[in-house]
Amino acid sequence: MSDITQAPDATRTLKMSRRFAVPVERLFAAWTDPEQACQWMGPRNVGCRIDRWDFQEGGNYEIVLLSPEDKEHAAHGVFGLIDPPYRLTMSWIWQHEGQMQGLETFLDLKFIATADGASELQLTHTMLPNEEMAEGHSEGWQSAFECLDEYLAE
Repeated sequence: MSDITQAPDATRTLKMSRRFAVPVERLFAAWTDPEQACQWMGPRNVGCRIDRWDFQEGGNYEIVLLSPEDKEHAAHGVFGLIDPPYRLTMSWIWQHEGQMQGLETFLDLKFIATADGASELQLTHTMLPNEEMAEGHSEGWQSAFECLDEYLAE
């Protein structure tokens, strides 16, 4: 499920949620452990390399997504709030050329334990510049969530 809304400053906010059949601690670890994150991060058929991962509040990261054509799409940012295993905030800045290059957007991830021992992930991606970029990120995150679900099922 995803929802895109326009913010008062004319940017877009993307909200998505998905249920995962693992405990919240396992889901949080899949996002925050760089070795695990690279196993699923990115849309389907995209590889991942992590060049920097200073996982602490104020720490920097750089993730490089590798397309099947060997094109690199790097994103970097700073970790904000880290509240294991329930919440993670981080900035997200694309480095590759195009409309998103250098624009700072923000991720707010909430990891919610469910009564049956599973978990729900609520992702909010803010400061997206327009509807087209919000829709593109919605498709990308949906595909990444599918990859995450498959990774967690292994």
